[in-house]
Parts: sequence; structure tokens; C-alpha cells
Amino acid sequence: MVRAVIITGYGVKVGVKKGYLVIKDGNGSREVPLSEVEQVILTTSGISITSRALRLLTDYGVDVVVLDSRGFPVSRLYHPYISRTVDVRRAQYMAYFTDLGIELVRSIAYAKVMNQAKYLLGLARSVKDPELKEVAYGIEDLGNELLTLSKKHISQFRKEVMGIEARAARSYWSALATVIPKDVGFEGRDQDGTDQFNIALNYGYGLLYSECWKALVLAGLDPYAGFLHTDRSGKPTLVFDFVEMFRVVAVDSLLVRLFRSGWRCSVSNGLLEHKSRLEIIKYFMENLDKRFKVCSYDSPSQTLRQWVKGVARDLARSLLNSKVFSGPIFRW
Repeated sequence: MVRAVIITGYGVKVGVKKGYLVIKDGNGSREVPLSEVEQVILTTSGISITSRALRLLTDYGVDVVVLDSRGFPVSRLYHPYISRTVDVRRAQYMAYFTDLGIELVRSIAYAKVMNQAKYLLGLARSVKDPELKEVAYGIEDLGNELLTLSKKHISQFRKEVMGIEARAARSYWSALATVIPKDVGFEGRDQDGTDQFNIALNYGYGLLYSECWKALVLAGLDPYAGFLHTDRSGKPTLVFDFVEMFRVVAVDSLLVRLFRSGWRCSVSNGLLEHKSRLEIIKYFMENLDKRFKVCSYDSPSQTLRQWVKGVARDLARSLLNSKVFSGPIFRW
């Protein structure tokens, strides 16, 4: 199964012929059976794709994603009838005004914070650093603090949750900075940072947004109606919520492993160069097919791709049935 076709470069032409996706560039052409494709990712400008190809990709249920230079999905194309039922979206909108919405804010933040703690505990065992373990325990305490917050209006509750989440993040990123090789220049998380690690994180998170966005839409949810993040016009706030639970396992841990193994990325004018983008996409896709176990589900190991889709379905079911949602906490 091909799953994802990554199209990059300039002057590339994309079309279809007899059930095949045809990709032509200066080096020749390649053909991929449409029946084996789940996603087409366009990573650079200068790519032309025919309307016939777009129609056929849609008919085959292929997700077409256009990434910007930071890896964020600026556009995507999928079948207009992909949503399963309007009942799920109605339940999603109503939940915001009930205790269920408050508990969703708590559950998403708790999963994020506990994933940071569990990963640091695993990393502490790996690098034999007792100080990492102490930081992890401190983050666990913050996660448990989330469970003690009393219910109130969702806007005020969200502020309190975000405050605890920010404290956990400061500890988490400070701890990770101690295990990233010094030549990388990483001193802490900064979305506008110019060091390799921060720039690679930004790109990896962009890829994660795309994967989570697709899973939420397939589950029948509205990606623009979130709970933890404040609604903003044109911003997919439910996607922002959902990725919080997967940042550590899908991107953070992957990049820590790569940089500690000696891999480095090339940066120009604050952006990843073409070759490094392709490498991160490759490693990210491989990680999606890696199997993981979680603490919060009585379930055997599954690929990360399966977990993303399954948790999106669980979220939809929780909203539809007014049941409390529990986010995944991964084992290390």
C-alpha cells in the first residue's frame, strides 16, 4: 500500500491515466495506482495538477493536501459528502455549553501533560538521568492538578487549564533542552526560534495538523469548533485541540531521537531547505506506521495512524452519547 504520495520540486506536472496517478518532472515520470493511494501531499509551489486528476482523486477518496513552507496544511481537497452524520456536529456544538465541554477541555489538557511526563520518564531511563525523572514527576503532579479543578464557565475554566498547561510546558521543554546536542542550539520551545530543532518542530507539527484534520473530518466532526482553544475565524481550533494529545508521540520524541542520533536539517532564511523537508516527511510517515501501546485504553498495540483515527472516532462517540472522553496516554 502506497498510502501517501509526496510531490515536490518545481515544474512538476500531475495528471491521471487509466486509473494511475502520473507525475512528471525533468527526470522523467512515475505512475502510481490510484487504488493504492490514501493521500497526496504537495509540498512546494510550482506544481501543476489537472482538474481531471483532482476529480478522480476525489472519486477515489484520496485526501489532497497542500503544505506551506512551514509544513502547515493551507488547503486540502476531499469529497464533499465525507462527513458521516450531521448529528455528530450538532452534538459537538451543543457540548460547548454543557459540562461535557468543560470535561473535554480537562481531558485533552490532561492527556497532553501526562504524555509529556510519561515520555520524560522513558527518556530518563534511556539516558540514565535522574533529574529528568524528577521533572517528569513534577509534570505528573501538574496533570493531577488538572483533575482537581472545579467546574465553572468554560472560558474561565479554560484559562485555569491553560495556566497549568503552560507551567508543564516550561518544565518539559527545559528538560528536553538538556538532552538535545548543544550544536543544535536548542534552549527551549519558541515558535519563532531560528535553531534547527524549533524549526523542525514547526514543520513536524504542520504535518501532524494535516493527519489529525483528516481523522476529525472522517469522524464527522467540525474541525473549526474547538473546546480548549478559543474560537478564531478561519482557524481549525478542534484540530489545534486534538493535536495536543499527539505532539509528543508523533513529533517531539521522533525529532529528539533523530537529533540525538546525529541527524541534522538544513535551514535557509528561517525555513527548512527542500531536502530536509522531504526527510522530515519521510520520518514522520514512518513513525505513523510504528506501533504504540497506551495506558488509558484496554487495547493491544496499534499503529500511530490507527490511534489518531480511532481517538477521533472515540471523541465523536463521546459527544454523540454525552459520555466523558479520555485522551490517549502513550507508554514508553
